[in-house]
Amino acid sequence: MASFSKKLKRLTRIATERGILDAGTAHALENLAEQQERERGVRSLTSLLGALGGGIVALGVVLLVAANWQGIADGAKIAGLLLLLGGAHSVGFWITATNRPYVPTAEGFHFIGAGLVVAGVGLVSQIYNLDARPPNGALIWFVAIVPLAYLLRSAAISGMAVVAFAFWAHLEGSFGRSAVEMPTFAGHLVLEVGPGIALLGTSSAMRDREPDIARVLQAFGIAPLGYGIYTLGFYRYFSEPVSGVALGAWALPVVALMLACFGLWVARENLANEAPWLRDRLNSFLVILLLIAATTVAIDFGVVPLGPDLSFFSFGGGVTFSLASLLVTFAAWVMWFLLAFWCAAFGTRSGRKRYLDVGVTAVGVGVVTRFFDLIGGQTGTGVLFVAGGSVLVGTAWAMEKWRRQTLARMGET
Repeated sequence: MASFSKKLKRLTRIATERGILDAGTAHALENLAEQQERERGVRSLTSLLGALGGGIVALGVVLLVAANWQGIADGAKIAGLLLLLGGAHSVGFWITATNRPYVPTAEGFHFIGAGLVVAGVGLVSQIYNLDARPPNGALIWFVAIVPLAYLLRSAAISGMAVVAFAFWAHLEGSFGRSAVEMPTFAGHLVLEVGPGIALLGTSSAMRDREPDIARVLQAFGIAPLGYGIYTLGFYRYFSEPVSGVALGAWALPVVALMLACFGLWVARENLANEAPWLRDRLNSFLVILLLIAATTVAIDFGVVPLGPDLSFFSFGGGVTFSLASLLVTFAAWVMWFLLAFWCAAFGTRSGRKRYLDVGVTAVGVGVVTRFFDLIGGQTGTGVLFVAGGSVLVGTAWAMEKWRRQTLARMGET
């Protein structure tokens, strides 16, 4: 890839030929670009050496502490942790208060301080033998860093808070002595889909005020959503209805669904506002997806009947699925492709190539997955794989041609 100075030289040459710039101004701009690249190279080397040196010092401290861990008093361990925690945030606040041009460095120190919170939870748990209930540690981590994310307006700590909340929710739902334990995998999927929709909607409302935080929340919303939709496409395999489910098992899924409803309400006018028609379609798709996720929990918790069993031929035997699990599976397939085509349409309409690439890739992944899901596991004959591979190659060629044609039209407009 050409450097910025080389690109600038080509641009200034064209501008000079067209009379936009005179030769002296073009030469001055080229010299300035070369000087900035040289200085940037020195700064990058300095930053790299500084980070490497700091990392080595930190590793050395860790090794020294680990080697003498048994001989260090418990009070000294906690005091050392508090010193590191306070020191990291103090350096970050000092950089900000003195208006030094090291904003990413200050945010990095605050991020380290937020990460040390979970180390503190683990240390206290080890010293005072609090391992009987691991979800509490994750909850303390989440509660401790949420105020930091709000007060510092930090995108990195906001992402860490999302991870802490998801970690706590899944731990709490899996813990055997928890009052809100969920006995099936479907409940955990709702913990992915519901907060994912909530984060997507919240990020759209924060896009103008806090763009960095909005991008992080959007990424942390899209990732669990994609995982949830993809996994729901295999629901007929992992559906496991349980009778006599305790009332507390509904708590976490209901909270996740309420968060999703809040996110949809926030996003009703903000999500994908560049294309109102597509925005309305996306909101409808997310509502349907939420209903599909809620239906899986209702099926596995015994509220929705399974319906009759349907048998299908499989290579070497037969398989049986309930009608309800099949309907949910097919609905998830449809939603995957609808959202993929929506991404492609939105990317084309708004001029965002990233969305177009994501949409085309999702279509390809869906085709490949459905092929191996429906056909690949039902026969071992080479002929079918040759034919199926040919179909996939043809699909890939058609998708790439479609993508290139769409990009060309976007460039023309």
